Amino acid sequence: MSAEKIGVEYAKKVFGRGEIQYSSKADKRRLEKIVYLVGSNKRVLDLGCYDGTLGQMLIEKGNEVYGIEVNEEAADIAKDRGLKVRIQDIQSGFDFEDDFFDVVVAAEIIEHLLDTDFLIDEIKRILKPNGDLVISTPNVSSLGKRILLLFGKNPYFEASYGFPPEAHAGHIRFFTKGLLLDFLIYKGFEILKFESDAVNFTPNGNIACGLIADIFPALGRCLIVKAKKVCG
Repeated sequence: MSAEKIGVEYAKKVFGRGEIQYSSKADKRRLEKIVYLVGSNKRVLDLGCYDGTLGQMLIEKGNEVYGIEVNEEAADIAKDRGLKVRIQDIQSGFDFEDDFFDVVVAAEIIEHLLDTDFLIDEIKRILKPNGDLVISTPNVSSLGKRILLLFGKNPYFEASYGFPPEAHAGHIRFFTKGLLLDFLIYKGFEILKFESDAVNFTPNGNIACGLIADIFPALGRCLIVKAKKVCG
């Protein structure tokens, strides 16, 4: 079985209904920041929309929201929340015409994919001229991970899709602020905004400080970027 296929089957199994929670302080701040960066009255695609939690928040801001989701059960919930969902593997491309969306949201997606060039190229294809990408991914150089590494502890990296059990999120790519911004610029985007959600003091994000992340976003748990598609 190919690595891409293994990743899809893993996503279907692990990210089934009820497996993801958005209840922590850090998660709530991340969603709120993404909604703010997207804005209102836009045609938006939420990649890996899961159960539509983020998409529903975007709809409440007056956006028309589409979604792509590989897990059928989660996709059904997202549809009930008002998203226009297509059940599809992101790695196979997006079944949308060129220049279709004002904004594409790729929240916690890029770290799961092998072919990140293909992901960004597809996003560029379906974005309108000067359209926006709002992307988020875990920060490998967050303050919490730096402290763990300083003491020789595993900063929740994974040896496989199943080990260690407390860290099995399926991450195969790891980004710092500089790497993510440089990659987006290389792929033809102009960086508009860089933020983070929170500096977390526990793995689940329940004990976290948003203020520190606002002042020093490069130390935050999550990298959140808004970038514009550069035409020509």
